[in-house]
Amino acid sequence: MRSTGPSSVEVLVTRARVPVFFIDGDQRLFAEEVWSPERLKNELRRLGVEIVPITLDRVLRTVGSSTYDTWVSRLMAGNPIAWQPDGATDPEPFELYYADSAAEMESFLLRRDPAGASARMSAGMCWEWTDDTGTWPDVSPDPDWARPWNAGDRHNTRGVPKRKFWATDPGGFGQIGCVHTAQGLEYEWGGVIVGPDLTWEDGAWVAHREHVKSKASRIEDDAELTRALRNAYGVLMTRSIRGTVLYSVDPATRKLFADLGIRRP
Repeated sequence: MRSTGPSSVEVLVTRARVPVFFIDGDQRLFAEEVWSPERLKNELRRLGVEIVPITLDRVLRTVGSSTYDTWVSRLMAGNPIAWQPDGATDPEPFELYYADSAAEMESFLLRRDPAGASARMSAGMCWEWTDDTGTWPDVSPDPDWARPWNAGDRHNTRGVPKRKFWATDPGGFGQIGCVHTAQGLEYEWGGVIVGPDLTWEDGAWVAHREHVKSKASRIEDDAELTRALRNAYGVLMTRSIRGTVLYSVDPATRKLFADLGIRRP
């Protein structure tokens, strides 16, 4: 049912002397997430308020590395660039690696953070998902490796953090987070499993609808589905503060990582 009252933007504008909106179109996943940058600007113009655009050109995650932020943006836009181009003189403060297996990814993270207190693994939603209170399906990208999805918020399992604490509770390391639990949060080290829903083929990202297990499967337009998946993985890749290791189940996508100059752990 469509609301007939004032929009959330109108409520803020009429109640605050100087409202400030932070918005990143590259993190928008679904059409029901109403406030795209374009629609926000149109709504503000309708309300007759002055718009003063400010561009934030430096991130607080990734040790403030504009290099990594740009690299992820270019990668997910389908126009990738080398991670450390030949001739670079200054060492890149952010560490980026790719793994040949999920086990190698996990081992890398444990070497960086033996207790797993501030290291997390996340994945695209290509495996079955449930909100059951006691058991959670496994994320199993490889035949010999599997870990459970992050738990829900209604369970009472001892030692297992509820979903909203997955990124901050030390017990979260043994579970796999998704874009909905990772978005807006951060941790020191991150591992990202790129599933079979998005692969690199012939110089472009290709979405595979049959592997999409999230509500993104409802998106009927193939181009819009690809955009949503690219944005989701972009969010997962930019949660880390110090370093990230990437793993794709697709050999061609792992080859892309290697061709871009990313090293193995």
